[in-house]
Amino acid sequence: MNVRIALSIALMAMAPAAFAQNAAPAAAARPAQAARPAQQQAGLGADAAFAAWDKDKNGSLSKDEFRAGYDAALESLAVQRLRVEFQRHDTNHDGRLDAGEYANLALVQHAGKSAPMLSAFDKDKDQSLDFGEYVEFVRVAAKAQMAAPAPKQGN
Repeated sequence: MNVRIALSIALMAMAPAAFAQNAAPAAAARPAQAARPAQQQAGLGADAAFAAWDKDKNGSLSKDEFRAGYDAALESLAVQRLRVEFQRHDTNHDGRLDAGEYANLALVQHAGKSAPMLSAFDKDKDQSLDFGEYVEFVRVAAKAQMAAPAPKQGN
């Protein structure tokens, strides 16, 4: 299979919902934009992606180049999805999540009383989370949630 075709398929397949807490409302609000693959929305076609991933510019991708490019693309998609979720939860549209908005996050609600306090991630101590602080919270909370034992199902 042509490497550029494989790269295109890989880029189109990278739409996991792992980082979206509930992306459906955001997608419904922008149906035309949501229908286009993420790489087209960013103006990144297969040739541009291939060129960016081909670090030694030899016209082919090594396993390491493909792995690094794929990982970077996944990270970029995750950050895009996190930004959408951040904006969706920022109900007063001030670019920050205050305590009430923080309490409505699915990761916080799922953790219940064991959820970390907002202040644990509020680096600038302004009683809210900016996007960078939110991303750090998601990284830590998702890791903790994955490490937690699965709830026992009663009979």
